[in-house]
Amino acid sequence: MRNLVIGGIEIPVDASHQLNQDYSEIRAVNRVRMSDGSLKQQSSWSGKILTQISGSGRLPIGLDGLDYLAGITIKCIAERRIASTVNAISVPIGRRSDYAVEGEALVNGKWQSTPVSMSGDTATLTTVTGATQYQAIYWPEIVCFVDPPDLNRDARRSVYSWSLKAEEI
Repeated sequence: MRNLVIGGIEIPVDASHQLNQDYSEIRAVNRVRMSDGSLKQQSSWSGKILTQISGSGRLPIGLDGLDYLAGITIKCIAERRIASTVNAISVPIGRRSDYAVEGEALVNGKWQSTPVSMSGDTATLTTVTGATQYQAIYWPEIVCFVDPPDLNRDARRSVYSWSLKAEEI
C-alpha cells in the first residue's frame, strides 16, 4: 500500500480511510487578442504543480506541528502518467525514490504492464510487439508551500475530515 507523507509525517491509514489527491499545472501564460482578432499566447514559465489533498478517518491528520511558513516536502499518493509513441520517456526529477517508475504499453486498445529500466531521468520501457503507445507512471515528490489543513469533526459519527492545498515552489 502506498502512503502519503507530508513534511516527514506519514499520514496514518486511520486518518485517511478516504483519500483524494488532485493535480493542476501552474504556469505563467497570457493570451492576447490582436487587432485582427487572432489570438497570441505568451508564456514565461510552466510545469509547476498545484495539488489539493483531502481525506477522512477516525483519527485527525496530525499535522499541527509543521512550519507552514517554510517549504514542505510532499510524497504524493496519486500517480502521474506520461504517454509517448516511443518507449524512452523522460520523467521528472521530482518523483518519489521509494516507489519505482512503472511502465505500460498500449496493445489493441488495452494497457499492459511492461518492465522499466532507468538511466538518470529517462525511463526505457521494454518494447512490446504491437504496442502503439507507451506510458511511464511515477509518484511525485514535491517541495511546496502548504496551506494549513482545514479540519472538521463529525462528533456523532466520530469521523475527522481534512483538506489542504499546496503549490510547488
